[in-house]
Amino acid sequence: MEIVQSNNTELNEIVKTNYPIFKDICGKEPYSLSQYNARIKEKKPVFFVAKENHKLIGNTIAFEDNNSFYIWIIGVSKNKRNKGIGSKLLELNENYARKNGFESVTTKVYNFSTEMKKLLKKRGYTITRIDNAHNELYSANHYCLIFK
Repeated sequence: MEIVQSNNTELNEIVKTNYPIFKDICGKEPYSLSQYNARIKEKKPVFFVAKENHKLIGNTIAFEDNNSFYIWIIGVSKNKRNKGIGSKLLELNENYARKNGFESVTTKVYNFSTEMKKLLKKRGYTITRIDNAHNELYSANHYCLIFK
């Protein structure tokens, strides 16, 4: 397995990989390629991808947001979880943020993503805000890791 920094040339493959990941955990229709493009259009996105035998199995998309390095998307294929891929993707984003002068990394995680919430807590992220929704599964926790 390899995890490397990538670029938007792999965005179509990222969207295809993320579709079943997010369909399984959130029960809603995941973002389309056009929605990904609209979200990152005015940003300078940073992509990290995990591949096994040249097949994408995990990824992140992050960018600057309110003076922080914001991880917008993080996904790991269901059959590849609990193997350290998510941790490594987070670590690469954190290292990128440090090297590029950011003082923190932030992300937003919905309650249905229990595995990601556990991983962020394990890595030292703290909850800075909670957005409540009518359905508790869709309430979102905003996490932050501040570099000391």
